[in-house]
Amino acid sequence: MKYLVADDDPLVCETVEAFLQKIEDTEFCLKVGDGLTALQVLSAGGIDAVFLDLQMPELNGPEVLRALPRDIPIVLISASAEFGAASYEFQVADYLVKPLAFPRFAQAVARIRERTQAKDAARGATPLREVFVKDGTKLVRVVFEELVLLKAEANYVEFVSKESAVMSLMTIGRLETQLPPEFVRAHRSYIVNIRQITKIEGSTVWLGKHSVPMGESYRDALLARLPMLR
Repeated sequence: MKYLVADDDPLVCETVEAFLQKIEDTEFCLKVGDGLTALQVLSAGGIDAVFLDLQMPELNGPEVLRALPRDIPIVLISASAEFGAASYEFQVADYLVKPLAFPRFAQAVARIRERTQAKDAARGATPLREVFVKDGTKLVRVVFEELVLLKAEANYVEFVSKESAVMSLMTIGRLETQLPPEFVRAHRSYIVNIRQITKIEGSTVWLGKHSVPMGESYRDALLARLPMLR
């Protein structure tokens, strides 16, 4: 993901950048200090999501919001919650109140991911149900509904079922966009089949005999996908 953070406070920009560096799929973070520059960067394209301060020189947050396309996920940053209700008019992904804390920031990133995935689905991306992957010199058929989890190992992905595993040269980030909806990222190195989850204990996800760590930045999005009695 390619992020833009627009805030006239350099410390806030540095904090957001440091938080994003903890998020596995962050490609880069551009930092600007005023609304006009933010619009110029966004008009050039290539930005996936924006963290936007409400009070900046040149153009303030609401003025930038009115000029932005509605399909880009925006997280507002403010020293006050006063604009919270009005932000719904702009369909923002989230609203953060300073000072920023990483657990709450991670929730905002999860909501950005949900917006991005919904947009990709609306564009007609068809998830794969089965695929042939290269394992050494062999081509092996992988049926996704039989998989328990996928694990990233450097530039390889391990496809793990209940009884076997196949390792293939590819990146987990690119594969993630083609998976069926029951596959959800649990950690920077793991994607799990939520239909195979048997229990969650603390920060550990159990899938039968297999266990994987659950990253803090992925927790909310994963739990939101689980059917639970309320």
